[in-house]
Amino acid sequence: MARTYKWLGGIGYVLGLVPYVSFISSILVAIAWILMGKDTREKIFTILGVLTLVMFAFAIALVAFAATLFLSFLMAGYAAGAAVGQVLSRVWGLIAVALVLVGLAIAVFVLDIVAHFRAGKIFDNRWFKVAGWMRIILIIVAVVAIPLTIFMILSAGPGMFSMMPALPDYGAIMSLLLTVFWPLIIVLIVSLLATIFSIIAFFTIPEEAPPTPPSVGPMGQ
Repeated sequence: MARTYKWLGGIGYVLGLVPYVSFISSILVAIAWILMGKDTREKIFTILGVLTLVMFAFAIALVAFAATLFLSFLMAGYAAGAAVGQVLSRVWGLIAVALVLVGLAIAVFVLDIVAHFRAGKIFDNRWFKVAGWMRIILIIVAVVAIPLTIFMILSAGPGMFSMMPALPDYGAIMSLLLTVFWPLIIVLIVSLLATIFSIIAFFTIPEEAPPTPPSVGPMGQ
């Protein structure tokens, strides 16, 4: 029986690079890890897949909360003060869901790194290990890039926007943005490489070996 999770995982990570279909990517990748855990009896794979699905559900809940909260704000503009109190109570719900989602995202990211290294050992696949290392590098780069970008924005101040041309000179605007947001571009590049190596890793998982034929006696019986 072929290891179908190699195709689910590979295609899932590929779809993660395509705009507007990232939700499909999360589902396919999660199912791939769960199937991999069932095949290899490695619990870390199963836990990663389940938590990925749970995180996806909380992300949908967060979007739904935000949408209802926006509608509540619109309604509160035409209603009495009691409606405003209801809106504020929903804000706490939105914050709670957001905090749970952040916690899940951190847990999934850590498990994702561990699972990649574990898969690299089980399947003797170096691409899983490379993808795991790229995720570690991503953490380091992000820790440096985010504060650096904030510092550069604060240093530029309002003058950064006054330097933009009045006419839509996209070349000048892009050049200006690159001088400020280049650290985040490095983060995106490292993240892209990590995803590409995960794609290669899943697609290069060896197919399941055929069952060994039963041994026969000296007379072939």
